[in-house]
Amino acid sequence: MVLGRVSKQPFCNRNGIGYYKFSYWVKKFRHDNANESISRKGFSQIAIQQPPLPRPQRPLLTSFIFASGARLELFTALDSSFIKELAN
Repeated sequence: MVLGRVSKQPFCNRNGIGYYKFSYWVKKFRHDNANESISRKGFSQIAIQQPPLPRPQRPLLTSFIFASGARLELFTALDSSFIKELAN
């Protein structure tokens, strides 16, 4: 038996399914599968190991670690006006 394409309305009538309910599930299924296929053929995560940064020869004077994880290391004394400028 060869099956041809049937539009939504006749399919729903033949199978006792509400047209609007069927349309909802068709859209949902297409949307869910579109997201799934994008994630499958999209990008892949690649782990990269960074070599450690070279440490300066001078001893560390002080360091600041911010909430974001950024770190500021000072190896020499700075004028307080310069630090105030950085904060503004």
